[in-house]
Amino acid sequence: MQRVGPNAIRWQYSVLALIACVFSLLLAASAHASYGQMRLDGLGLFLAFVVTVAYGLIVDAALLGRVFRYRAAVVAGVVVALAVVFFFLSQTASTVERAGFFKMASGGSGRVLLLAVGVVFLPFIFIAPFAQHRAVSDGKRWPRWVGAWMLLQLALLPAFIVLGFTDHYFRQREYAVGYREGREIKAGELGTLLERADQRQERIWGTGWSYPWPQVPPAKSMDQPSGWNLGVALGMDASALIATNEPLGASDQAAVRTLLERHFPRYSVANIRAKVLWDTLEPAGFSATLDPTVIYEEAVPVLLERLEKHGQARFCPDGRMPDADRDALNALLLGKGGNEMRPPWDGYQRRVEQLCRGPG
Repeated sequence: MQRVGPNAIRWQYSVLALIACVFSLLLAASAHASYGQMRLDGLGLFLAFVVTVAYGLIVDAALLGRVFRYRAAVVAGVVVALAVVFFFLSQTASTVERAGFFKMASGGSGRVLLLAVGVVFLPFIFIAPFAQHRAVSDGKRWPRWVGAWMLLQLALLPAFIVLGFTDHYFRQREYAVGYREGREIKAGELGTLLERADQRQERIWGTGWSYPWPQVPPAKSMDQPSGWNLGVALGMDASALIATNEPLGASDQAAVRTLLERHFPRYSVANIRAKVLWDTLEPAGFSATLDPTVIYEEAVPVLLERLEKHGQARFCPDGRMPDADRDALNALLLGKGGNEMRPPWDGYQRRVEQLCRGPG
């Protein structure tokens, strides 16, 4: 029977300590989620990521100490590797965990991170113990490719730093293109813009290449949207088409609503949201449009400015605003500013009272 050396025993104790640490983290996270009555989406996948990398480094240390020359160490290493791989793959398969993790590692970096760790570490923690056990019997520390694989792990960190800089470059370039397209949009072109946004492929983080499938709309993703998407939203928000007092055509109105719901839901595009409200307002019909539960707070001051500049001719033909419309505006302010009407909402209320007061 082959004797188990002290190095192998110490290594097995390290493995057991790692497993105990992982389980304690999971239990603590679960208890915290129950206590706070909230879901910590992505925590499980983040822990799986950390455990996988940590165990890979433990295997590296064991290889340097030639621990896997012992058969018992190889068996223990494979058992732990199975647990780590199962933990990593089960968390990666969860849509909720992926969404939470991608929110932490945004901009597409989470996908690249998981892929790199999965490809580099998961096969390694299985194969390397067997490779050293066999090489030691031939009088070698390990095969050459094992050493190269270990160097590849060390190269991941500087590689991700470089990719972070290149991603910033590509993102800024995408943003500039998108901003120009959004800023120069003309009447009748919003449908075409929506089609491009729907069909646009997502760029692989850190590179200039794209995935071979359309991107998930930002409304259905927790990930950071593309630079082009952000540029289009902010450029369109500052465009002459959105600033105009004339209502958009029916097709453009439908397209801009879809863009807001599908592609711009998390952006601050106050002018676009106010424009949608402005185009649908009708005299004596404000209450049908100004629903405080669905209107974004940022659109209120922009809408108020439009009413001050252009509301007289459109909504107050006799010089006075209908009481029902003024009441609807005040209800919107109360819904967004609260009953106390702290600044700047108290100022908005005074401005509403001055709209279309007419003679006397």
